Amino acid sequence: MFSPNDLLVGLDVGGTSTRIVVADRSGRRLGAGAAGGGNPISRGRDVAVANVRDAMDQAMAGLDASSVAGVVMGIAGARSAQAHDGERIFDPVWRAYGIDADVRMVGDPLVAFAAGSSAGDGTVLIAGTGAVAAQVTDFDLSGTRDDGYGWLLGDTGSGFWLGRQAVNRTLRHINGHEPAGPLTASVLSALSVSGASVEAVIGRVMADAPIRLAEYAPLVTSAAIQGDPTAKLIIAEAVELLCQKMIAVRAPGESTPIVLAGSLAAGDTPIADGIRSALAVAFPEAPVHAASDGAAGAAWLAARMVSDDEAELAAMHRALLG
Repeated sequence: MFSPNDLLVGLDVGGTSTRIVVADRSGRRLGAGAAGGGNPISRGRDVAVANVRDAMDQAMAGLDASSVAGVVMGIAGARSAQAHDGERIFDPVWRAYGIDADVRMVGDPLVAFAAGSSAGDGTVLIAGTGAVAAQVTDFDLSGTRDDGYGWLLGDTGSGFWLGRQAVNRTLRHINGHEPAGPLTASVLSALSVSGASVEAVIGRVMADAPIRLAEYAPLVTSAAIQGDPTAKLIIAEAVELLCQKMIAVRAPGESTPIVLAGSLAAGDTPIADGIRSALAVAFPEAPVHAASDGAAGAAWLAARMVSDDEAELAAMHRALLG
């Protein structure tokens, strides 16, 4: 059972942003914080820890850290958040606050699923900076997943993938192999290159961290809405790639909930529309939900660490996540 003063801390840590929610047992949000990417794989250890600490400073302002009863951090590559010396990478953050509660690191698909459903079983598809589909069993990841390999090795259909496609098609346009249109124009404008040359575009992109290609993803969706044929083809391919992930991890005819998460799959985008249409055909019996706030989902999972009162937990989920 909860103590009246329990604080539950949830973190949703990605390559682009770190978000934190602190809630009480009723589901009332008491604190929130946001900072840059906190994933040590894509950002490096020092930057990741600094960003998580920054978000924690905001979220815990005016709150008593000794009342923290549970912490759940959702992060891609959760196992990689273990340092070679045996100390978990983010342990200095918890020590700085004097938090001695259990800290559970879980894969980001689990907090995304919890942000869209209070069910213990189901499937989640994330399409944001990265992309992954995963099966959830008894409030934990079952190990059945597809992709989530990172920008270098996979994440097809993701924001990074879209941004890479956008720049690639722009290079092909410069070389005379793709027509001009809203997509190529917006990419060249965003790159702010002097002269539309292949060398200028490549030089500008290579000067940034690779993960920043994801910042060009909205240019693809915007151009598709404007009717750009090239952008529409990219969107169609992304939808197919993302739905293939779901089909790979989910049994035919399964009726457990499906949760869509990430800016591309859960937002108001052509990709989200395409995914929902495809899933309605592939899994007609399954309810489909959009994840709201991954950090709030993580805070709810933290509540499950310290309470087994299902009625109270269900009420908290409704209050925290709607």
